[in-house]
Formats: sequence, structure tokens, C-alpha cells
Amino acid sequence: MLDHEVVFGKNVIETLSEGMYDNPLFLFREYVQNAADAIDAAVRQGILNEGEGQIEVAIDVDERCITFTDNGTGIPANEVNTMLANIGASQKNRKEDKGFRGIGRLGGLGYCQKVRFETSVRGEDITSVFEWDARNLHETLNNPKEKIDAGELIKWITSTRKNRCKNEEHFFKVSLINVNKQSDELLDVEEVRKYLSMVAPVPFDYAKFPFIHDIEKFLRTNSLPIPHTYRLTLNDDEVHKGYETPLKIDGGKTINIFQVVCRAIAAPDGKALGWYWFGVSTFDGVLPKKCWQRNIRLRKANIQIGEADCLSNHPKRGDTLWKEDRGNNYFIGEVHALDLDLIPNSRRDYFNQDEACRHFEKALQDEFRNLDNLYHKASQARSAQKAIDDAKKKEEAFRRADQGGEFIDSGDKTKKWQEMQDAKKKAESAKKTLKTIQDQGKENPDFRNVTEVVVDTITTEEPPPKSRPKESEAPIPTSLNSAKLLKTGYMKERIPPDVMKVLKKVFDVLSDKLPAGEAELLKKEILKEFDKQ
Repeated sequence: MLDHEVVFGKNVIETLSEGMYDNPLFLFREYVQNAADAIDAAVRQGILNEGEGQIEVAIDVDERCITFTDNGTGIPANEVNTMLANIGASQKNRKEDKGFRGIGRLGGLGYCQKVRFETSVRGEDITSVFEWDARNLHETLNNPKEKIDAGELIKWITSTRKNRCKNEEHFFKVSLINVNKQSDELLDVEEVRKYLSMVAPVPFDYAKFPFIHDIEKFLRTNSLPIPHTYRLTLNDDEVHKGYETPLKIDGGKTINIFQVVCRAIAAPDGKALGWYWFGVSTFDGVLPKKCWQRNIRLRKANIQIGEADCLSNHPKRGDTLWKEDRGNNYFIGEVHALDLDLIPNSRRDYFNQDEACRHFEKALQDEFRNLDNLYHKASQARSAQKAIDDAKKKEEAFRRADQGGEFIDSGDKTKKWQEMQDAKKKAESAKKTLKTIQDQGKENPDFRNVTEVVVDTITTEEPPPKSRPKESEAPIPTSLNSAKLLKTGYMKERIPPDVMKVLKKVFDVLSDKLPAGEAELLKKEILKEFDKQ
């Protein structure tokens, strides 16, 4: 045992405030998380009924002030100094409460001039006010001549006072006063709304994302707990989860989500570890970074753990969960961890690296292998359907050109006929590929229906057959020698020889200066113009 008193230096406070996190927006997660815990406690104590909890976030851009207010239990006046001055001495249950280390409330110290806490409990007519002088804190931290330990520094930069209030009031309010100019992102209301809509424990918007009914049905069927949600407002407007269909991408592009799939996550011994859902699209490619809803995200107690790509790009994670780093970028969705032994680390950017986490990762790895396979099958189906569509287009183009006498000469017709035949061979091979994908999907019962839905959505159905094809729609001969030439002949035959002589020189220049495809297109367009005369 040491024979001297251990001293915590002043810099520990800086480490436990802004030094803990990479993204300043974490402040909103931490204070909302604490508010949710206070509401849960109020429900357990009978102070609130289920559903009566309220979290209000307000951003005053002009005053550079951010406030967080909840109607939870509050803190008794005789416990305020102990609970708000002490660090890491939280009495919360780490397996049940969302926050439990007693350091999250310090986060605001690095981003404003003053952090003020105001609170009251039911039955007391006192509002307790506890303030941290963040500006004084940083001046002291930056002064190398100031030798002071963490405890003495806290006493130096904090102050308390009492105000009168109605004795039925119960609340807790955090105010970040005079937000630093270098932290303007904290005052961007729209970005904060997006962040809260993906991170906070708020409900879905049924009008924008109707699949919530499927998710709730899955949870009831499998006797899994429905995630707790809270009424959270930002500047008096209620915040809902940011999921929607179609997903709106910058530039006017949209991506349709036409189904959600829900799956339970269990250990080999059957222990329930969690569950997840993901959105099904045609997986045309990875969702761009500007799609702020992208990635299957990790949640515990319905609050996001880490950043959006935590499950595919966390440096402390064990084995990779995806076959490809980009895999998670194809999806939207959520993994809800239920195992009480999965404990968020101090930064809340992942779980503590222990046996429970390793079991969880192994289960996720098995699940995500199916998702890797799904978007690869979608890519193969798109390529196959494109080959089928290309063959149809080439056949239709050949028919139009032949009927309209648009071929330059017999050589041009032979070339286009051969291109059409090659495309038709690729289309036949593509049809076999589609059947193989569907057959392979049937081999995986868990994802059979999903594969079928994706392939059916990507592929186009054949038009219904007609009783008797018109002459213009008759099948094109498989041998060019058996194809009869139309009376209209070729374009070269309808243009005077002296004109063709000049055009030939023009065509030689085009062939020399332009890529083959562009040159041929221009030649044909020029011939069409002269053919009209």
C-alpha cells in the first residue's frame, strides 16, 4: 500500500470533458441520455406515468446558448453539491441505466464559457443552481505556473445558490452559456436535429417510415422488448428518427426502401444478445456520405453507440464483422444490443472489450455475412437484367433501322445484326444467372424471401404475349442471309454519287479525329439529313 496521498492533477478535468470525445455533437447525446435516465427514475418512483416524460432542447443562436430541460426526478437540495461536484461517483446501475459513470455532464465545459445546472424535486420549494466557470477553468489549465489539484480546482471554479419555486416542480436543466465561437457547429439547428434524430431515443415517424409496424410485430412475435422512446423537442419541434422512404440524396436522387428485415441475435447457447433490422433496396451501390441515415448503427438502451459506422470502422473492435469495409455502407438499419453484460466504454464509442463483447461480435459476424451475400447477389442481378434489357434495345433498334431503311449499306447492316446476336447470347446467359441467384436464395431459408424480393424488384417482367404478332413485330431471322432487304434499300443508294463522294472525304476525317462510336453516330446523322432531301 502507498504511504502517501494520491493527487489528481488539474488536467484530469480537461481529459474528462472535451478530451473524451472526437465529435462535439456528443454533448447532445450525453445530456439527453442523462435526461432519459432521470425520467425513467421518475416513472419508477411514481412521479411520472409512462409516456409523460419530456426532454426539451433549445438552441438560441443569437444568445449563443443551449439548454436541456427534463421533467425527471431532479436532485434534492441537500445532494446537489455532492452529485454535481464529484466526478465519476455516480450511483447509477451500469447494467440498467443509460449513463452511469458520472462524467458526461462535464462535456460542456470545453465548448462554452459557463455551464449552469438548475434542479428541483417534488415536495421542495427550492431550485438549486450549481455553476461551473468554464472560462476560469481553461485559464487555470493553460497557466503552467498554477499548481493545483483537481479537487481544489473544482472548488475554485464552481458556485452554488438557491432560488424559490413551487413545491410540486421537479426538473433538471443544463445551460451551456456563451458557446465558444470555434464551436459554431453546436448552434447549427438543422445539423443538431439530424444528429438527434439518429442518436437519441426518439420514436419513428410513421408517415415517413411505415415499416415500424413490421418491426413492432417482429418484437412482439419474438417476445423482445420494444425500445423505450421519449418525447424530445428541439426549439419546440418534436424530433423523430430520421429514417424515411424514399431516402433523399443531395442532387435530387432518391433511393426507395421497399421492405425491412428483422433478425434476432443469439449466442450459440441460445442466449439473447440483441436484434437488428435493415432496409431492403435494390442496393445500386454504397449509400453516399451525404446520405446521413446510412449504415447499420449500434444502439444500447435505444441510444446510439459511437458514430454511424461503428460496426464497420471501430479501431478497437476485434475481428472484422464484414467481408468488405464498404459492406455496411449499402444499408440503413439498427442493431439493438440487449445483453446486460455489454457495457459501453467511457467514451461510449463502443463496448468494453471483454468476453461478452467477443460473443456479440461473433454473432454479428455470422449475420453480416448474409448481408454481404445479399448486396453481391443484387449486383449480379442488376448486371444480368442490364444484359437482357440491352438485347431488347438492340433488337428494337435493328428492327426500326431495317424498316426505315436507315442502314448506310450492307456492311453497316451486317455489323448491327451481329451486335444484336451477340447481345441476345449474353441475354440468354443472363437469364440463367438470374435463375441461379433465385435457386441459391432458396438454399438460405432465413434470407430466401429477401433475395426473391430484391431480384423481382430489379428485373422487369416480359410483356404479355399477343394473339398474333404484326408483320413489323415478326421475329428477326437468326441468319442475315435469310433476311429480305426492304424496298427502301440503304441510305447510300438514295444519295447522289457526287454527294457521296464529298461525304466520303468528310467521313474519313471524322474517323481519323473521333472515337469510333462518335464517328459512326455522326456519319449516320449526316446521311439522314441528306436522305431527307
